[in-house]
Amino acid sequence: MNSKYDKYINQWNNIFSKEIPKVPTNQRSGNRALDKGIEWICNGTKSILDFGCGNGTMLFLCALNGTKYNIGVDLSEKAIENAQIRAKQMSKGEYRFIQGSIDALESISDSSFDAIILFNIIDNLYPEDAEVLIKEVERILCSNGKLLVKLNPYITLDQIIEWDLKVIKDNLLDDGLILLNNTTEKWKNFFSIKFNICKYNEIYYPEFEQTNRMFWLTKK
Repeated sequence: MNSKYDKYINQWNNIFSKEIPKVPTNQRSGNRALDKGIEWICNGTKSILDFGCGNGTMLFLCALNGTKYNIGVDLSEKAIENAQIRAKQMSKGEYRFIQGSIDALESISDSSFDAIILFNIIDNLYPEDAEVLIKEVERILCSNGKLLVKLNPYITLDQIIEWDLKVIKDNLLDDGLILLNNTTEKWKNFFSIKFNICKYNEIYYPEFEQTNRMFWLTKK
């Protein structure tokens, strides 16, 4: 899987190489809509996995919201390096960070996690990899386990033309990263095959003038 994402791994390595690793000092992210999702997935949760964890921020927030066992997986070596440095600064939670792809999930036992986070990752994969990831997530989650998914905004045809984005094929774009540009309805259909949709809400980030989409899901 890695070779087709090498370009993007290099981009993230470059971004994280400029970062000064610091950890959150309280359980709030600063975005109320996001915080509600974090509170929901952490409620009653001991073990949580974040695939596409970057520098570990979401897991650190989860630990401050009560999770105990926190595992992160990311393709970027530098992101994982930063996450490991930051974990040593945390007063709460136990952490393990793994540099790797979906293949890294294969060694994780069935029904072994209470909750999983997929933030701006499943729609930054090729469609065939998104299918594999969601199957692995279902396998790893315990019965009635929680899944919190955050997606990039849907880009309209007019925006694709205006921003001169590259269309790889159908709804697969290259906007600097791979973007699986599904409508919200198409994502609902995708998730509802294996998960119950408890809630859908949108998160506005004023600093980016961008709205992300969030699904609160439980395993069927």
